[in-house]
Amino acid sequence: MSKVEIYYFSGTGNSLHVAQEIQKRIPDTTLIPLLSLLNEETIEMKADMIGLVFPIYLSSTPIPVREFIRKIKFKPGQFLFAVTTNCGYPGKVELYLEKLLAKRGKELDFYYTLKMASNTPKGLQPSLMIAQNWASTITEKNISALEENVQKDLDIIVKAITNKEKNAGKNSLASTNALARIINKYLQLPLQWYIERINAKIGFYSDFTCTGCGLCESVCPSKKIKMNNGKPLWQYDVRCYYCYACFNFCPEQAILVKNYTHKDGRYYYPGITAKDIAKQKNQEK
Repeated sequence: MSKVEIYYFSGTGNSLHVAQEIQKRIPDTTLIPLLSLLNEETIEMKADMIGLVFPIYLSSTPIPVREFIRKIKFKPGQFLFAVTTNCGYPGKVELYLEKLLAKRGKELDFYYTLKMASNTPKGLQPSLMIAQNWASTITEKNISALEENVQKDLDIIVKAITNKEKNAGKNSLASTNALARIINKYLQLPLQWYIERINAKIGFYSDFTCTGCGLCESVCPSKKIKMNNGKPLWQYDVRCYYCYACFNFCPEQAILVKNYTHKDGRYYYPGITAKDIAKQKNQEK
């Protein structure tokens, strides 16, 4: 049994990269894609130290992460840490994690968030807030600058995890004010529920340049996309995780989102492949 188990979710590679970097720095660490365990009724945490690594969506936790946490069974004394990736709007995700974990009888020991490149011009925001200049933010120069800071922060994270420091680092639980806690407790979940549902059909579609390669279906973590007559179909009755994997990994940039038709660049973390993202769905623990 590994000393450290890191359960991760990643749409276009930022969080997978972070999980891999932590694994490199801490001996006897195993990476486990949480998507591969979502069909389990109960998920038992066996290692001495448990980590959650995932991106921040809508200043909160992605759908599969919430579903995963609701099934976790912890052992007494396990050290639990969470590391998130954000694109500049980190919110107070640690508060929502506290709330979810409390229902599992567990407290979050350590939390840290890392700023990385955004993988979407829209996210879950209204169409009028689409960043039409998004491609200018995902240049090699900008990504490299962000990565330099990530590497420095990873040293802090690994030191804290290794020493089992509690409530340390950026956005620590101890530094959170009472008002933020109240907002999170009473408003965050209803707001997230409302926005996710009004965006149930977010507006992804493919244009005439689609070659029918099926890569979008392969990387889709929720299995929302199904190839139909050589074209991707976003099934209405399957929930979207809003990860933008289909949008970013399409080799022809043929997948667009309503009111964003530019073909001037897509983003996934350098070195992370579509295969890396796709295998999250079927890798065994």
